[in-house]
Amino acid sequence: MKKILTLGALLVLFLLLLVPSQAEIQGFVKGQGYQYVYFGEYPYEKDGTVQPVLWRVLSVRDSKALLLTEYIIDTDQVIFVTDQKTIENHSYRRIETFEESDLFPKLSSEYVDRLLGGDPIRNALAPQANGATLFLLNDEDYLNADYGFETSRWAEWPSRIKTHEAQGTPYAIKQRGLYVAHENDKSPYWVATVKSPTDYKLQIVGFNGHLSYGAYTRVNIGLRPAVCLDLTQVEISGGQGTKQSPYQLRYIGSAAASALPAASETVGALVPNPTETMPVQAAASDSQTLADDDAAAPQPTAVALSADSTETPLYSDAPDETIAPVNTAVPLNESNFALLYTLAPNPTALQATPAPMPTAEPSPEPTAKTADQSTVTVSFIGDCSIGDSEQYTTAKSSYHTCLKNNGFAWPFSLVKDYLAADDLTVANLEVVFTTRTRHTDKKFNLKGDPSFVQVLNEGSIEMVNTVNNHCMDFMDGGYTDSLAVLDSAGIGHFGTINPGLANPHDDLGLVDVDGILFGFIGWSYPQEYDLRNISNRILQLRSQGAEVVVVSLHWGRETYMTPESWQSTFARNVIDAGADIVWGHHPHVIQPIAVYRGKLIMFSTGNFTFGTMSDVNPATGIFQVTFEKTANGPELKELKVIPCTTQKSPDFRPKELTEQKDRMNVFKYLTFKKAPYMLENPPASFLETGIIQFENGQMVQ
Repeated sequence: MKKILTLGALLVLFLLLLVPSQAEIQGFVKGQGYQYVYFGEYPYEKDGTVQPVLWRVLSVRDSKALLLTEYIIDTDQVIFVTDQKTIENHSYRRIETFEESDLFPKLSSEYVDRLLGGDPIRNALAPQANGATLFLLNDEDYLNADYGFETSRWAEWPSRIKTHEAQGTPYAIKQRGLYVAHENDKSPYWVATVKSPTDYKLQIVGFNGHLSYGAYTRVNIGLRPAVCLDLTQVEISGGQGTKQSPYQLRYIGSAAASALPAASETVGALVPNPTETMPVQAAASDSQTLADDDAAAPQPTAVALSADSTETPLYSDAPDETIAPVNTAVPLNESNFALLYTLAPNPTALQATPAPMPTAEPSPEPTAKTADQSTVTVSFIGDCSIGDSEQYTTAKSSYHTCLKNNGFAWPFSLVKDYLAADDLTVANLEVVFTTRTRHTDKKFNLKGDPSFVQVLNEGSIEMVNTVNNHCMDFMDGGYTDSLAVLDSAGIGHFGTINPGLANPHDDLGLVDVDGILFGFIGWSYPQEYDLRNISNRILQLRSQGAEVVVVSLHWGRETYMTPESWQSTFARNVIDAGADIVWGHHPHVIQPIAVYRGKLIMFSTGNFTFGTMSDVNPATGIFQVTFEKTANGPELKELKVIPCTTQKSPDFRPKELTEQKDRMNVFKYLTFKKAPYMLENPPASFLETGIIQFENGQMVQ
């Protein structure tokens, strides 16, 4: 027995000598190779099943690690061109730098969201000089011996193949069409270097490991992105750092947070995040090619200007309107903190409606407002694209033709009685009213003639959210035109876009609705660090007397009938920051309603009237929220959903559903099968009535 104990002790001592007392991430070391880490998750299997992402550690400098994905995880392109004649003539737009490409903003928005979702470790991503948090290495990086790469661009040798070649994941190959060279099962992937301003090629790493150039109309070039990780904000929670047993990382927060300016230096005190961040639980279906925002057959699309453009776009869109949360705010750090939080608000109050513009037919008389003076009812409706993508404006089935033939009162004519009888109707305006023709380089650019604003007046729409993935379709000029048109028609508006950048718009809505002061905040594609921005604006509205604050979020996965798990966490945090209602849109379909601490969360109110729209689930509704005036301020009393269905081109009119089975189907869509963590489902009676009642700040079961 004594001999066995001695051998055991020696074995333990030997293992202790082999394993360092404290693991430490290090970059490439010649003769030792690379370390590897796990964090984030992405579709890996060919059916879209997600797995943790494996990263190769290239270098560590100043407590920041440069990491490269070990595998090609997805595919994309830099400019969307399908016309073969255009491709052959090389007549499409040239770009001088990779930052001008449509792929550049998508990396730090769409792809980082899919990689990290609500995982707090995304806060440890150090932005590059160009603002990117997820990026592509350039050719100098791939020729850097310090990163373990060979310094020759063309030589063929085993080390070249070993360091530069990469294989795609089964998902990238089977689901995304990644090209695979059969002789070695490797694939090409992007390098962020443009050949020349007058040429049409972008650098790629070929399947043979060479650095060369390829035309950027290819749709199957792989993405092998990189990040710069602040190691002071993470710790190793497991693993050995090998490829077989990578380090596992855990976010621990930033010591630099205490160095930020005090709340008194900004408009108001910041509201902390009081709840935990839940990781995204991605389902296999998340990885499938998603339906297009406005038409079928999605294709990657560019979001950049033509070569002769003088206006720089600061807002970008998703590939053909698939899910692409876009970063509309610069990352929060000590240097830009004051800039982000001292933007002057522009509270928007409702103005008197001017004389109506000419209509194609007389408008019906609006229904009188409710006579109950003790309550206020606000109706929320979903996506309203009162116009078309520019290429369809003259089509016989277009929204433009519909209004020409039927008049401005037509789109809301079947539901106007409801909208006129409430005290305020709020819509998501997913179009710009402009006559400009220069637009972003993407497939669908939504516009309506400025006269179309009268549709809102005729439909009794008094307030609109203006920020979404189409608000910058015609650049900043088109967005500014649209705001001016709304102002001239007396339509209130709100929305924050490009805060801290060259052309910011930071409009907060503040309107007295029959004795209750409502505040509105509009935000597009919220990111993790946007919570502070939104919290600050809630405080701005409260300081101006807002009694009820509505936060409008353009977010979520298009055509999916349920939200992602990170959205539940974000919605809770927004309510904890002081919001009374979270109102979502963008998926173009309705999603469930939930209640958190007596506050409403409407994840998506779906489409309502939409030009240039493909086949999606037509269920929609009018979401009427009623507050009672009390001595202690407004008190939420009821949510009532009037179930409706959208109608396709060339009608475009939403109409109420009257058959009980059809109504109950809508109510079923608005209920979770299992409510997310800390959220409550509507009561069982909602499935028949579409009504949620509240007493003393609590939902009545």
